[in-house]
Amino acid sequence: MLPAFLDDRRGPVVGALAAAVAVTLVGALVLVVQRRGDSSGPSIRVAPGKIVFASDQGGSLDVWSVGSDGSGRTRLTNSRAADSFPSWSPDGAKIVFSSDRDGLPDVPDIYVMNADGTNQTRLTDNRAEDEFPKWSPDGGRIVFASARDGNFEIYIMNADGKNPARLTTEPATDLSPSFSPDGRKIVFRSLRGGNADIWSMDVDGRNPTRLTADPDDDQFPTWSPDGSKIAYQSTKGTDGNRFALWVMNADGTNARQVTRTKGGASAPAWSPDGTQLAFQTNRSGANRLVVVPLAGGGLTQITRGSGFNDYVADWLRTNPVLPATTTTTAAPTPATTVRPPRR
Repeated sequence: MLPAFLDDRRGPVVGALAAAVAVTLVGALVLVVQRRGDSSGPSIRVAPGKIVFASDQGGSLDVWSVGSDGSGRTRLTNSRAADSFPSWSPDGAKIVFSSDRDGLPDVPDIYVMNADGTNQTRLTDNRAEDEFPKWSPDGGRIVFASARDGNFEIYIMNADGKNPARLTTEPATDLSPSFSPDGRKIVFRSLRGGNADIWSMDVDGRNPTRLTADPDDDQFPTWSPDGSKIAYQSTKGTDGNRFALWVMNADGTNARQVTRTKGGASAPAWSPDGTQLAFQTNRSGANRLVVVPLAGGGLTQITRGSGFNDYVADWLRTNPVLPATTTTTAAPTPATTVRPPRR
């Protein structure tokens, strides 16, 4: 069984299940995978960069990083809790993520750490879930979803955790927010229209605008680096039991399907040059990270191995800035049984 990162109607589900003992090294070369029913076309050169993601390879759900060519897979957290939804700061010096390590089980808070995994610091402390953190383009603020006031709404706070403010006040669930590249707008997923759709609003919460309006489930929106498009996952164009990636103009027009893989496609992350999308897919019984070009082409596999799952990536859009002194990351812990998904 795999952890489910999104419950289609009730909100996020962030739990890891039993992980495997096997730890597989990732080669420096990527593997282009083309199967019947998957996106097909010529192999591509994956845009350079560094990807941060969640994985249960070490026995619990932790934050890892890897080069976009599949090299240098590194474990950054080792908490025996569920660490997930990592996101790079604009300068690549820090990573924000959610974790339930210090609070109630399955009730995560927001944490930040250096890009090498050091100096892990708690930013929020609530008896309700704080999840889906994303940095503002200037690095000064973090937007996230929280259930602290009874249901999931969108909040914003300073990068040090101070001055949290609620941006949405709907009785319906609002999740997975993300800043526009100019920092003026936030895109998010909401059930306020009676269905899971993509919405945008001004950074102060004003002028909410519905961008998708169909009977399908639309989730995980994220702006392209130039701000002209939004990528998201949707059940549209599938059998309804899996997701595909879609891209639309920032105003919601000209939506088109990007992936048609039988393993599904979730949690898109833009390449720094805006020509490719990284995402998670389950093609052989385990979730892996792959890349697809927007212009068409084969799926390029980034992470490989067996006995574990990789989830929800974020692709660094600038060269990472590491602290002057780095430390060796902790070795994976022995396999343990961790709690099943909540709800």
